Amino acid sequence: MTKKLLSISIIFITSFLVIWSCKHEPEDLAGPNPPGPEPQACDTLDITYNADVYPIFDQYCVFCHGGAIPEGGIDLTDYETVAALAQNGQLLGSMNHETGYSPMPKDGDKLDFCLIRTVTIWVNDTTFTTPGDPCDPDTIYFERDLLPLLQSSCAQPGCHDAITMEDGVRLTDYASVIETGKVKPFDPEGSDMYENVIETDPDKRMPPPPASPWTQENTDILYTWIAQGAQNLFCDEEECDTTNVTYTAPVSGIIQKHCLGCHNDSNPLGGLSLQGYNNVVTVASDGRLLGTVRHESGYPAMPKNASKLSDCKIHQLEIWTANGTPQ
Repeated sequence: MTKKLLSISIIFITSFLVIWSCKHEPEDLAGPNPPGPEPQACDTLDITYNADVYPIFDQYCVFCHGGAIPEGGIDLTDYETVAALAQNGQLLGSMNHETGYSPMPKDGDKLDFCLIRTVTIWVNDTTFTTPGDPCDPDTIYFERDLLPLLQSSCAQPGCHDAITMEDGVRLTDYASVIETGKVKPFDPEGSDMYENVIETDPDKRMPPPPASPWTQENTDILYTWIAQGAQNLFCDEEECDTTNVTYTAPVSGIIQKHCLGCHNDSNPLGGLSLQGYNNVVTVASDGRLLGTVRHESGYPAMPKNASKLSDCKIHQLEIWTANGTPQ
């Protein structure tokens, strides 16, 4: 009988101690709330606009904020627009559904944690080039330096223009180049666009024969642009230099960048070659050069299928022509 009472007492005391210890578990061990799911793991290494951020916009935003008439006038296919929204707080404010901002995506659920985290890191880590910043001589600016080359030698009818889109590649603007041009930011050798331009096999080279291959200067522009991240940066040009305008500089550079892709000796569009000083002087002397670049009535607007030359470049051509086309 005594052994039974002793056993019952031991069981009672043990149970009491277990219950007491559970009720008095230290807060720093148990925590105030039951543990929730593990935080979502996100790949946030080496985030770039082209590889990581723009695809988010393309999937969730461009349907409304893109195309010919973007909703609210906000075109998220345009890097400059995205950069402005990132800097004024509207981009993250809308994505995080913060008070005072229109929640985006419109009439949809908030984007998941990793997507917002990706954009947040990009915004915080990016040094934006805003209008008013001077152009960096070591930086390649897409619209100023590369796009004219693509438009004059690649984005032509029958090739990579908006209608033909040979092999699904369209090279008419920044968004299309990034989406279809097979460019790997920071990796020129791994980018099909660069490999095709430097290809020596005529059956694989771009632009294909009878067009002339790109010059070393042009391939260097493409290489550097990709190596710098294939970004769509902007800057303010310095004052237009009109002090000593000759064919050597800056006229030959204007012709080379905006015209030779179509009007070269190998494949002269319309039978007109602008390769070399004498050929350019011929069209300058009879008025065709200025008539086309000014988009005057009676002349075909040039560059073809591309933006009009800047006022500075047109003014330099005007001065060169008026001064007797000095070499």
